[in-house]
Amino acid sequence: SWRGATANKTALPIDVAGKQVVVIGGGDTGNDCIGTSVRQGAAGIVNLELMPKPPPSRAAHTPWPHWPSKFRSDYGHEEAAEMVNKGEDIRKYSVTTKEFVGDDSGNLKGVKIADLEWKHKDGRMQMSEVPDTERLLPADFVFLALGFLGPEQALAQQLGVEVDKGKFKAAFNKTPDDFRTSNPKVFAAGDCRRGQSLVVWGIAEGRGAARAVHKHIMSPVPQN
Repeated sequence: SWRGATANKTALPIDVAGKQVVVIGGGDTGNDCIGTSVRQGAAGIVNLELMPKPPPSRAAHTPWPHWPSKFRSDYGHEEAAEMVNKGEDIRKYSVTTKEFVGDDSGNLKGVKIADLEWKHKDGRMQMSEVPDTERLLPADFVFLALGFLGPEQALAQQLGVEVDKGKFKAAFNKTPDDFRTSNPKVFAAGDCRRGQSLVVWGIAEGRGAARAVHKHIMSPVPQN
């Protein structure tokens, strides 16, 4: 087995062997969910994408030096197509998820979806549901790999933290105040402070914030 002899002695916390899997969202997280489902032996896998299918080559709206918008397949998509979908791409583009459907015992049995139409309006892309396209996909497991929109604004309000473009405002100046927010007892790091980025940044930011918190706690208390 792909897990190894030692690992096989313990039960998987989530085991999709022989099950119908739906992954909502693309990106690295969605791809890893797909790849892991293949390795566990899922009976079927579907990947739902909100956005339209990208063109096969660089899209006109992303000229160099912008990162090109074009169709890509990662290892998870390729393995799933070959091993569980008779060579066909498992992705469904321009669809919205409307409802999770369960049985009488509360077990997930399907996902209700509908097609979307995208149009340029007022300088931006806007979507609308296509009438009479609602349908049910069988699903025993659904994994959410959705895009990151930013930290919860209600939390910032509760903590009295200033925000900047949706992110918790914290210093980046390599000074003793780095990671500190407008609330001197609240520190921010990772996606919360810098926005959506790579996991290596999350690791580095977590370590940096930990050092800043430690220094703050260990600092001598001013005497009046």
